[in-house]
Amino acid sequence: MNLYKLHDKPKSLHGYEEAHNTVPELIKKQIKSGKPINAQQLKNIVSNPELAYLYAKNITKGRFPEGELAIASNPKYALLYAKDVLKGRFPESEKAIASNPYNAYSYAKYVIKGRFSEGEPAIASEPHKAYWYAKNIIKGRFSEGEPAIASNPYNAYHYATDVLKGRFPEGEPAIASDPYYNKLYRKLLNK
Repeated sequence: MNLYKLHDKPKSLHGYEEAHNTVPELIKKQIKSGKPINAQQLKNIVSNPELAYLYAKNITKGRFPEGELAIASNPKYALLYAKDVLKGRFPESEKAIASNPYNAYSYAKYVIKGRFSEGEPAIASEPHKAYWYAKNIIKGRFSEGEPAIASNPYNAYHYATDVLKGRFPEGEPAIASDPYYNKLYRKLLNK
């Protein structure tokens, strides 16, 4: 909570300037508003992945080399920096991005626009992302992701219909556990 908002003259309060130079939420608000940043704030921005990404996106409107080390350490902001600022790959961050199935899938889809080999183990661990990766990125079978896909009725059914265009034996136990998808799957097999 920003207690300075509750005061008629917040700038007269002890610690006001220091807070605006060091509190991430206050710096973030300033970045988003486009107001000038001072040297102390910039020092804090450089070490904070979220602030460094926002600074690059909203203030420099381009690459921000001083903040890239912090950005590269955080899968979410590394992905956003690559997608929104660099509009291309960010090699220094790919190890971090590859550690998270959601970010690895999004990096493949929106940045690389193709397979992201380093991220495939993480993607393969999450049923929904593994299915979408097979359907939208590989546009075919994703063997490494099949155990995860097979664990979820929705993903197993859609993987069978959208990707394999036929039977998915490994996913049949999960599909059979859901009456709706089991009925649809049986119809598919009886064609």
